[in-house]
Amino acid sequence: MQSPRPHVLPRDAAHASWRIPAPLRTTARAFAEALFATEAGPPPAARVAWLLDDVEDFLGRAGGRSQAIFSASMLALTTLAPLTIGAAPPLARLGWRDRVRAVERFEQTPLGLAVLGAKAMLCFVWYEHPDSAGEIGYDGGCLDAGGAR
Repeated sequence: MQSPRPHVLPRDAAHASWRIPAPLRTTARAFAEALFATEAGPPPAARVAWLLDDVEDFLGRAGGRSQAIFSASMLALTTLAPLTIGAAPPLARLGWRDRVRAVERFEQTPLGLAVLGAKAMLCFVWYEHPDSAGEIGYDGGCLDAGGAR
């Protein structure tokens, strides 16, 4: 895996002071491992740590409303998603396969909309990683097979 390039911030960039609280980070890690798991298992721990650090930075700059939406989504996931497969909360206590199943089932319930905000935030950041293009088969070329003029 290629290591990500370090963040370079301009001198006048906002300085985020918000940090993801430890329990919220645990839930976000469990959710991210389920969300980005493949047949081979959850993504590497270093990639998930990179994701959470970047999401923390994003939320620190986005402000209180985004932090509240993310926190509420994580609370719903950690407490309600396990119940959809007959398991006791929290989500992080489940094995990765059960987490995947719980998240998928929870998303199909009327309360599944609660996952959308956090899922969108994690996906935006996940696909910014340098390894993502190769993982999804993007070769850097035009998506049009030559038919556009």
